[in-house]
Amino acid sequence: MADAHNIQSWLNGDWLRSQKIREQYPLIGLIVGLIFLYILTGYQAVKQQHRLTDTKKEMLDAKFRYMTISAELTNTTRQSHIINVLKENGSTLQENTKPPTKILN
Repeated sequence: MADAHNIQSWLNGDWLRSQKIREQYPLIGLIVGLIFLYILTGYQAVKQQHRLTDTKKEMLDAKFRYMTISAELTNTTRQSHIINVLKENGSTLQENTKPPTKILN
């Protein structure tokens, strides 16, 4: 019957009111606080890792957009492309076949 009484007092929380446990309340509070900070730090690290991954993806997308625009610009500013566009639009401008000359004083 003594064992049943001990189990019942333990389940009721009587053991939390004992002097030995009350002396340990600050330590228990510190441990619970540290556990809370540990979990919080873990969540923040995961969140920052997701932001870093998203930023890397955005940077890669920007790099590919830059490369595409650069290639298009290079293609549209080529002399052969400009001549073809002028011919399609019916321009009377012609390509200069003479090499450039240097004017000396």
